[in-house]
Amino acid sequence: MKIAIMAITKNGSELAMKTAESICKASDTEVVLYIKDSFMYKNSNVSFNVNPLKVPIYELVKDIFEIFDALVFVMASGIAVRTIAPLIKSKTTDPAVLVMDEQGRFVISLLSGHIGGGNSLTSEIAGLIGAVPVITTATDINGVISFDVFAGSNNLVIENMDNLKYISSELVNGNKVGLFSECTLRGNIPSEVVYLKDLSSKKVDNIKAMVVLSNRTDLFTKECKVLYLRPKNLVIGLGCKRGITKERVIEAVENALATKRKSIESVKCIATIDLKADEKGLLEYCSEAEIELKIIPRDMVGKIEQQFKGSGFVKSKVGVSCVAEPCAYIAASKGSFIMEKTSFKGITIAIFEEKLEMKI
Repeated sequence: MKIAIMAITKNGSELAMKTAESICKASDTEVVLYIKDSFMYKNSNVSFNVNPLKVPIYELVKDIFEIFDALVFVMASGIAVRTIAPLIKSKTTDPAVLVMDEQGRFVISLLSGHIGGGNSLTSEIAGLIGAVPVITTATDINGVISFDVFAGSNNLVIENMDNLKYISSELVNGNKVGLFSECTLRGNIPSEVVYLKDLSSKKVDNIKAMVVLSNRTDLFTKECKVLYLRPKNLVIGLGCKRGITKERVIEAVENALATKRKSIESVKCIATIDLKADEKGLLEYCSEAEIELKIIPRDMVGKIEQQFKGSGFVKSKVGVSCVAEPCAYIAASKGSFIMEKTSFKGITIAIFEEKLEMKI
């Protein structure tokens, strides 16, 4: 996590420096301090970066809002609110925003408490400096599970964020929500959650809100509010002809996933051989889709290619008899077959699924 701490008064700057030191001693978190020159330590051995505050605070925050994971204002909450108001976009992308009074009595989680990690950072800083953490999110103060925190801690993608509010509303109002997971869950299921081993259970009939943890797109058609959490456990192996376009890659990937009723949000990476590392269309697709492109050396593929159906023609062209299946197999740490290699207009795709465990 990368944290910016800002202060505009002498007392606030002293607390900001103390807080930065405490955070850096407790973890390897990167901390950058913004205070006036006249308030800086003369000690050159500080473990954090110190930048002189030479512009109004709103100008500084406008420049750094999308750079840092968390912003800590050591000043009045009104200043913080007016400063960040024009910059706020989405709870999925906004940084955590915290406010501290300059006497260090309170640390307030102001924005992105769950997905942005603001609540946990608030508790951490309060513990380090002996302050009172102020957290106002309803699930936290009511002691019920927060599924956006659960998603964040398990690297899950919330596919339909708009439905999160319905799940949280049911929970904070004392109602139970259903949970179906195709991933193994470790830990105790909260009492406010009805865990369903299958979606044909009669328990589903009495549930108004449901959380589904799966990479499948064909689950749960009952009329109720459903929150889909997508695990990053699909690996696509891909082989292609030279000069393939981004549009062809898009079409092939979408068709392959649709064939197996799998969500694009669950794709962890695309794997191919080193010979395709500079394939422009593939690189463009992965960059725009924000999907990792994993390059598998051909000598690694060569060691296991006999496990898969190969082609002498392919071997004559690239040095190994098959690409999609062994690349997916290696990148998925073996995993399990979801789709055998299938051709989509010059692009060959295979899909493997990793087995994941989630902590609840």
